[in-house]
Amino acid sequence: MSNKLSIEPKVSVIVPMYNQEKCLVPCLRSICNQSYRNLEIIVVNDGSTDRSPEMAREWAARDKRIRILDKTNGGTTLARRDGYALATGELVAFVDSDDLLPKQAISILVGHLVGKDVDMVMGSMTKKLGFVHKSHTDSLYTFPYHQVISQPELFDKYYVGFFRNNVLSVSMCGHLYRKSVIDKALSQTALYDDDIRHMGEDQFFNLKLFPFLGSAYRTDETVYIYRFGGVTTRFNPNFTQLFVSADKRLELLDQYQYSDGYESLFAEYVACLYFHASQMIACAVADKQGVIDYFRHEMEHRQVMTRLLEFYTLHGAPDQRAQLLLDHDFEGMHRYATAMVAQRRNTLKSRLRRWAIKLLMHFD
Repeated sequence: MSNKLSIEPKVSVIVPMYNQEKCLVPCLRSICNQSYRNLEIIVVNDGSTDRSPEMAREWAARDKRIRILDKTNGGTTLARRDGYALATGELVAFVDSDDLLPKQAISILVGHLVGKDVDMVMGSMTKKLGFVHKSHTDSLYTFPYHQVISQPELFDKYYVGFFRNNVLSVSMCGHLYRKSVIDKALSQTALYDDDIRHMGEDQFFNLKLFPFLGSAYRTDETVYIYRFGGVTTRFNPNFTQLFVSADKRLELLDQYQYSDGYESLFAEYVACLYFHASQMIACAVADKQGVIDYFRHEMEHRQVMTRLLEFYTLHGAPDQRAQLLLDHDFEGMHRYATAMVAQRRNTLKSRLRRWAIKLLMHFD
């Protein structure tokens, strides 16, 4: 087990911030008003160009627990890394600057981590869209509530949760970590990867940290409020970082000889591959040939694709999307991605109608 903690350990709360003038004040208020008082709050200004740095300084003047680090813009991963370098607490929590903490959140997490003597505690999240609160998908996860899970069971049974399985939340938020465990992991691996700054950074951090945990605990108590911005149809050029992550996760599966993860990783990669193609079509950032060239490039240059094709050749393609890859049918890949656009538009219309009804019921 990790080093013994103080009776009331200091918690370093790291808040990466980029252009959040509309949401920053409620976020900082929710952290400063925590019932657990032994905090240091490290706000990392990631090159913001709006009023959020000024607002953060105003809060720092009121609450001496707040420290501000100004840096050039480099993405969430590097902001968290640089904020962590300043942390002096025995425990560490991460909060995004547009989200909120319930008043008892830190107290709940510390109580479980100290009381159960574990290395990480996972709490439950609630989504917030305007005035509407929606339960997070915590109920889908199979990691048990209210049980201490230790090694080797923790790794053998639950590491698969980072490979397209609803086992545990891969978010860094809503978690509380022992700093000593993060320090140990940092001495042996790259938890904050410079190649993954905007997409999948939470998952990759926990993926690299997980083998170093001695134990973990999950509570069903809500400790985090995720301010949900709704569905966006904008093209995200950073989405391809998930493909970089797929290659890196494949290397980890090889390193740990974790055979349970391969099939799930390949399925997730295929889903992301076609989703990005459909976004290219929906947002008109590429014509048909551009989409085909995108598929062709992935097939020729991505390590995970090579291994995926080898796996499906031996075990059979699980669905039409994978079979098109096996057949190198680029025309078929484009048709499938185009069909996804139409299907998603119909789904979005239905979802917007449901949200509108919920809002009307709220004010009824």
